[in-house]
Amino acid sequence: MTAPTCPSLLRAAVLAARPRFATALARSLGAAALAASATGCLVISPPEYDHPERTPPVLTAVFPPPHTPVHIDPVNMITNFHATVLSEDNGDPVKVNLYLDYGRLFIDTHPHRGVVGRASVEAGTIAGGQRPVTATLDRNFDRLPNDSMTEGECHTITMMASHTFDDRKCDCPDDPNDMSWITWQLIDCRPDEQCPTSCPALDCQTTRCRFCDDPALATDCVRPEVDAGP
Repeated sequence: MTAPTCPSLLRAAVLAARPRFATALARSLGAAALAASATGCLVISPPEYDHPERTPPVLTAVFPPPHTPVHIDPVNMITNFHATVLSEDNGDPVKVNLYLDYGRLFIDTHPHRGVVGRASVEAGTIAGGQRPVTATLDRNFDRLPNDSMTEGECHTITMMASHTFDDRKCDCPDDPNDMSWITWQLIDCRPDEQCPTSCPALDCQTTRCRFCDDPALATDCVRPEVDAGP
């Protein structure tokens, strides 16, 4: 039979253990106080997450396919150009311009013959995937030129995307590193005429060319202020 524990011996063991527990507790509190005094405070802060860096928009053609020339419809004066855009926008919407004959130097400064359509896309993320965008060429308002600057009835339509366009840079993107573009051949020809089936590619060896990444646009495209008088 096990002898019962003696109450007096149990109290003695507890009393003997108290000083050791108190000493260990004091040492732990002292170490914590030392750490707090060294750092000023003992606070665990939640991690901070930065917003993803904004990226240039990437355009992908949907319709018409860019390898097939677009023949102008003589009856329907509206032509839609569909694409998708993929970018990390950090809250900034993506803007889209349609240029006529992009790359051909026009009036000695402009890298296109005009903006013939505009569109915009709400801000998004790369994780959110591609977003659709449609820009419209309305020939009720924008007549296509027919002169010696292009090969007969041949033109091009270029869709360009950027977060910011600047009219002081000939309506080109403000940042040449923040842009993407798609170009379609455009054939403006009546069906009862002998229409070309394709157009020659832009040849900068024989044609005066200019593009939106030209840094000189910042000075060449600035319009002088007009003195309206008193």
